[in-house]
Amino acid sequence: MEDGSLNTKTGHEAQLPHDYYTCKASHAFDQWFACLTVGRQLSSYYRYGKKSDCSKHWKKYKLCMQMKLRSEESGKALMREYREEENKQRMSQPNVLDVWTLRE
Repeated sequence: MEDGSLNTKTGHEAQLPHDYYTCKASHAFDQWFACLTVGRQLSSYYRYGKKSDCSKHWKKYKLCMQMKLRSEESGKALMREYREEENKQRMSQPNVLDVWTLRE
């Protein structure tokens, strides 16, 4: 780099947005509260036959609050674990590609 600083990010981390390892507690709380609203719950009940599970939003809010009490490195490690777990769950759930079958 021209300014003399070293880029310590490697591979995958260099492609991540700059705020990937940050968490805004107010945003997480707003998401949790929006999930609890009557309209959201009725919509979920209409579409899926059950109420929305808002625990993932509460979990993220608690994570954000924990990150505020820790050092920056420790907070990033917490968020990294959270993101990895979130990605594993997302990949294990069915998605739109599972609907289609390949023809021969």
